[in-house]
Amino acid sequence: MEVSATTLDYDLTTEAELYATAGIAEYWVLDVEGRALHVFREPEPLPTGLGATAYRVRTTHAPSASVTSLAAPGAAVPVTDLLP
Repeated sequence: MEVSATTLDYDLTTEAELYATAGIAEYWVLDVEGRALHVFREPEPLPTGLGATAYRVRTTHAPSASVTSLAAPGAAVPVTDLLP
């Protein structure tokens, strides 16, 4: 999980691509200013020749939502508990 206070655009683009290319199944970005959690899942190679991978699924969750990690499917985490 990235906690993003000043680098949101970088975390949602460049960092997401790096994690997807590394095969990380799930990547979370906590947007402190926007008070939201961005969840990326299902890394998938981009078309041949680009040499990169992107996440196929991206969802955004408000503070009132709860999110379940792929690593702990039985434990829902309230987004508001993650925010400062």
